[in-house]
Amino acid sequence: MKVAIIGSGVSGLSAASRLLERNNCSTIDVYEAASKSGGRISSFNWQLKNNEEFPCDTGQHFSIGAYKNFIELLERCDALKYWTRHSFEWNLLKLRENEIQKLLHFKISEIKFFKKVLLPYIKFIKVPTKFFFLKFYFSIFLLRTKLFNANALCELYDKFYFSDVSLDLFWNAFAENSMNTEYENADLNTLSFLVNECMKDIPGCIDILLPKSDYYSCAISPIEKNLRSNGVNFFFNSLIENIQPSRRLKYRGMLSQSYDKIVLAVPGYTASKIWMRSGFSTTKESLQWENQKYRHILNLWVIAHPIANESKDNKHKSTCFSWNPIEFNGSFYVVVIQKSRERPNLLSIIKSACNNDNLVNEEKNLMDFASLFLQARYAIRLEDCEYKLIRAKRATIACTADQGKNSALWSGIETGISGIFKCSDEASLNFPSTIEGAVKSGYLAAESI
Repeated sequence: MKVAIIGSGVSGLSAASRLLERNNCSTIDVYEAASKSGGRISSFNWQLKNNEEFPCDTGQHFSIGAYKNFIELLERCDALKYWTRHSFEWNLLKLRENEIQKLLHFKISEIKFFKKVLLPYIKFIKVPTKFFFLKFYFSIFLLRTKLFNANALCELYDKFYFSDVSLDLFWNAFAENSMNTEYENADLNTLSFLVNECMKDIPGCIDILLPKSDYYSCAISPIEKNLRSNGVNFFFNSLIENIQPSRRLKYRGMLSQSYDKIVLAVPGYTASKIWMRSGFSTTKESLQWENQKYRHILNLWVIAHPIANESKDNKHKSTCFSWNPIEFNGSFYVVVIQKSRERPNLLSIIKSACNNDNLVNEEKNLMDFASLFLQARYAIRLEDCEYKLIRAKRATIACTADQGKNSALWSGIETGISGIFKCSDEASLNFPSTIEGAVKSGYLAAESI
């Protein structure tokens, strides 16, 4: 059986990997419009003013311990050794003028007996009220059991049993950054699913996994190398113009061989374009791709060496990592700080859930926030640092309540035409648009062939 995979992002690479496992294909060809694999998880070489150069991701991507399929794929390709694991901490701050206030800080700890873990628990370090932890635990219980009659996160403000303070200090920022959706429109069923996934194996499931350098070097490249060594063919700079009725692909003015099966391993909006150019009739699946709503993500990379006011503990660590959601003028930003002896001190300042209507204002607000934050936290000016703003347009699908209510979030792997399948991060049921969702959808598409 001959299979063509259009797209070499995480879902396309995962589909190829699972097809190899099943060992029922004589040919697996991967076509990619870009010059290298990775799709939306790509990287670039950042050359600093001192001529130092290092690879940097186009966005701050997160992997957590609950992403079992992605971790297993890394391990199978001998790439897990390039990753570090960090315990999850929530440290919500508020920036007001030149002052940073700590609002909520907790981490996951364990009750041990003779080095054996008996029970993981949430250790609260800073809480807004004395009994906040009871309200917070109750909110987790409600989301896990879905004991509410609501579709959007904002509707929970009207429910007397759901604490406003837990929404304001955790769930709003968590939903916005994990689901790339403004919290007032966040789909509660997706949030509930995500909470249940993160609670399956506490605390390991919510550990943060980060590459030692960049995602391409530590994930994409090793996976591609593994696939090549097992006979998978890659065709780069090969934008697919259309799919012929004979299942031949037109690219660069040429026609490929005929394939038995084809996998569209691309986002819905790209799949929709290929569909129309191929002259295929509209199906309910292709209509869904066309109508899916996406959000942009802004990522400001900042080089700061050395970071002033750094804690003494962190100065002696070869590698350290911190993840800080910060409220500023009613919006949430996430500041990720990575320090390594092998690399400059690197800050990532992220604004998720941006749409076309507010993108220009969000960029300005992000730069204003970055300037104030760096001055307040580290006593350095943004203009004295080297920085680069990355605009991830249509970064992921927005997990909105209206799409969830109309069953329009997850497109699935069917296309409405026999022999052609679809996979991408928004094709995997329930998982928000994540690396894990991309891997799972790639696996599902391969298993359907």
